[in-house]
Amino acid sequence: MAKKQGMGPLAGVRVLDLSAVVSGPLTARLLADFGADVIKVERLEGDIQRNVGSKRRGYSGSFHMLNRGKRSLAIDLSQPASQAVVQRIARDVDIVVQNFRPGVVERLGVDYETLSKANPGLLYLSISGFGQTGPRAGDRAYDPIIQAFSGMANVQGLKRGEGPEQVNQLILDKLTAYTGVQALCAALFCREKTGQGQHIELSMLDTAIAFLWPDAGADDILLGDDIEHAPPVGAAGMLVPLTDGWAALMTLSDHEFRGLCTALGMTALASDPRFNQLASRQTNRAAYIEVLNASIEQATQGMSLNEFMGALAEHEVPVSAVQILGELHSNPQVMSQEMFYERHHPVAGRMREVRTAAKFSATDPAPPRFAPSIGEHTAQLLAEFGMVDQIDALAETGAIDLREDVV
Repeated sequence: MAKKQGMGPLAGVRVLDLSAVVSGPLTARLLADFGADVIKVERLEGDIQRNVGSKRRGYSGSFHMLNRGKRSLAIDLSQPASQAVVQRIARDVDIVVQNFRPGVVERLGVDYETLSKANPGLLYLSISGFGQTGPRAGDRAYDPIIQAFSGMANVQGLKRGEGPEQVNQLILDKLTAYTGVQALCAALFCREKTGQGQHIELSMLDTAIAFLWPDAGADDILLGDDIEHAPPVGAAGMLVPLTDGWAALMTLSDHEFRGLCTALGMTALASDPRFNQLASRQTNRAAYIEVLNASIEQATQGMSLNEFMGALAEHEVPVSAVQILGELHSNPQVMSQEMFYERHHPVAGRMREVRTAAKFSATDPAPPRFAPSIGEHTAQLLAEFGMVDQIDALAETGAIDLREDVV
């Protein structure tokens, strides 16, 4: 029976999204996915992300996935009258999200100190690249820059031993967004008990380090002498080429190790005292990896993906074929999770989207509205917040543009 979809767990929460590009907009979009009413404030020419990625008739799929569920207020924030508009709206919202470089919101009069005077319960999230303080606080930062600075590129390159390597996606922008949502939901819960608003500072650098430390940083947690050093657990995974594709496997426990050796007939590896127990495999890690790679390469000569997968699955070895991202929607496991859905956009046509990762039994949100066109809701929002009499004056000064045909 189909699950009934409703308003979402954050229904009734109002968010003012002053951010652009990826980390901030995705934070606000995730809140919108959970049912929050999100107002996107963007430049008259629109968020630069509107021009990124594959488009149909000017509508970017990437922009949609970062901004669906929002209403757009296009306004020139360099003008004092426009700043007053944002300040007015901020009086009646629960959350503000911004990712300007440090110092910019103060110049625009939309910083936490200013906005919280009229709204003491305000939750204000400031996202930055390097942080709000320190020698690099004011530097421009994109995802690859923070990957390099945080040590993530170094960790990624250790797998091949050929120098640093960047993760081939905007992983830190996205992780920062998810961390931001986590922090805001915690702050909402705190405010529910205390009535107190607060300013939350979140940087991509801090997100990266916190994300890396539990596993990639495991050898740097314990300090001092008498430490039994072992490589991070993430290094235990490996990719295996087969006649018709690739597979990934990872063995951690002794049961899984013996299963792998049995499945591929690697009796010599299984009986080697250097490797037949987890502790000895960790102690002799470098030698183990060398012997393991050679043994698997020999054992899989001429083996198909299905043969490999079947043999390992029979012996309870964690394994997966390497899937192609664009084909996931037709994978039986993914289909059973109902992760993807399709719908028709009036400008962009048919599109395939993903739902929120979490599934709620009582407050599962309905699919959000499409990402807005530039300033699509400007007049509506000004009227909603009691500024209908200012619309004409703002339009005459160029502070707003009431076009509705720009995607």
